[in-house]
Parts: sequence; structure tokens; C-alpha cells
Amino acid sequence: MKVFITGANGYIGSSLCRYLLARGWEVHGLVRRTSDLHNLEGLTVRIHTGDLRDPASFKIPPGITHVIHSASIVSDTAGDATCRDNIYLLAVNLAAKLRTMPQPPQRLLYISTALVLGYNGLDISEERPGESAMFLAYTRYKVKTEEFFRQQWREQGIPLVILRPGDVYGPYDRVSCAQLLRGCERKLPLIVGPGNCRFGFCYIDNLCQAMLQALTRPGIEGRAYTVTNGILPTWGEFFSGLQRRMHFRQRLRVPAWGGYALAGVLRGVQFLFPHFVPEVNYYRIRRITTETTYDISRTIADLGYQPDDQIERQIDEIVAWYLREKKNGYFT
Repeated sequence: MKVFITGANGYIGSSLCRYLLARGWEVHGLVRRTSDLHNLEGLTVRIHTGDLRDPASFKIPPGITHVIHSASIVSDTAGDATCRDNIYLLAVNLAAKLRTMPQPPQRLLYISTALVLGYNGLDISEERPGESAMFLAYTRYKVKTEEFFRQQWREQGIPLVILRPGDVYGPYDRVSCAQLLRGCERKLPLIVGPGNCRFGFCYIDNLCQAMLQALTRPGIEGRAYTVTNGILPTWGEFFSGLQRRMHFRQRLRVPAWGGYALAGVLRGVQFLFPHFVPEVNYYRIRRITTETTYDISRTIADLGYQPDDQIERQIDEIVAWYLREKKNGYFT
């Protein structure tokens, strides 16, 4: 089994590399020449440099049997041009390379997002969509990319499977988890409102498990599967779990209206200073003050997916990774 993973140095990409290497796969990773490879240290990944935005800069190595496309910008603030260039065009250029392979891959796995189904709803699925998140350019271009890959499957026969993870957290997440834990160290309040709303928590190892099954399970081409934990925590449980392990107890609960007010102030600052990127916006406050759960019954039935729901252990592993990285000088 020889797999080619785009965005191999990223949080999700490097986690997929680690998971497949541990199971005997030969892993090839595509990274940009300027990429930070810290997440790949100690792994026997066969590195290939290139930029998916430039088709002439990369090749798919000979003998590849499976392809995972995980390279993507992840942002709820990026605009149309940025998302087009760093989501949709990456897929177009990768598909062009796939069509030149002497033998097509046994499976193309695309890592999308559960947001294409919406949010703020219970047991959200294609049949029961939630509140639309299409106001985000990120979501619009994820939808467009899914449609493009489905077209490649129908017209070119590329054996596609799509995974739609919820909110992915875990070790090696140098963006979301690292920022949350820095906030805990600075005694910043994370919980807004009562904190009793569940969300589509997806521990990274659960995503990796579903990924392996989606790569190898026969007869599922053209389908999309949502991936979250089976038992979902509330935002309050998750945030307070991080805070407790960082020796911080949030005594002041920020009311929802206070969060929206702060988002409004920061939006005004951004209007005056366009290069300013606020850490709080209306969408983020709405996400953590509304309940969002996804229906994963098809993922369980079709893939044999068995989610690990040991949330306390999972939070332990996130914090242990962060403290280890900080001790080694990677976080200040």
C-alpha cells in the first residue's frame, strides 16, 4: 500500500501520515518547499516538494495506490479569492495529475468538512441539513470542491470517497488547540454563555480510523461520510477540561450578549484597520452558544466505524502534547 498525502505537514495531514506508517503503509507526502516540517519529525515519510497551486511544480510518484487530499486552507475569515486559490484550485490541479497516472489509484479520499451540511441543529445530515454556513467562503469552496471531485468520479472514474469531519481537535494541532491552551495560560475566559451546547467534536484518532476504513472498504465510491465522536461533549465540558489541566478555573462566565458585543467592537476595529484579524467574530460566538450534532449512523454502518469516546483521555493527550512542545521550546 503506497499512499500519497497532500498537505502532509499540516495538522490533519501529519496525523494521517503517523497513523498509516504505524500500520505498515509506505507514505509519500507533498509539502511546499517553505513548509514547516516539525509535525513530521521522526517519521519515515517520503517527502516530495511542490505546490498544488502550480501543477508544473509537483508529480505523483510512480506506484502510488491511494491518494489522500488533505491540503487546504482552514479559515472562517478568508475571502473568496483566498479560498478559491487554496481549496478549489488545489483540487483541480490534483485531479489533472491523477488523470496522467499510468494506473489510477484504488481510492481518492478527500477531506472535506461537516460544515457543508450546516450547523446549529441536531443529527444534521444530507437529509436533515442544519443552518446554512454558506456565508463562509470556506464552506462555499468546500462544497464546490466536493461537487468537482464527484464530477471526476462520474466522468473519469476516479474512485472517490469524501470524509466530512466535525471540529477536529487533538495533539499536533498547532493552531486551534495551541491557541486555546495559550488562552488558558493567560487566564482568558473561553466559555461564553452557559456552555451547555454540544458540538461535533472529532478527536483526531477517530478521523484517522475513519480514514483508514474509507481507503480500504470496497463498494463505497462516490459516497460522503460525516465523522465525529459518538458521545459529544459540550463546549463547557471541553473548555473547562482544558482549563482544569492548565490549573485555571473560569469563575466569570461571559454572557452570550457580551461575546456578541466584543465581536462587534472587533469588527469595527477591522473596518478601520483591514489587516487586523480578530480572534472573536459573530460566527464563532454563535457556534459556541448553539447546539450542533451530526448523524454518523451511515459512517458506522458502511465503514464499520467505532468511535473512541474517551474524552477525558483525549483532553489529557492534547494537553500533554502542548506541554511537551512548550518544554522543548516550540511554544513560548
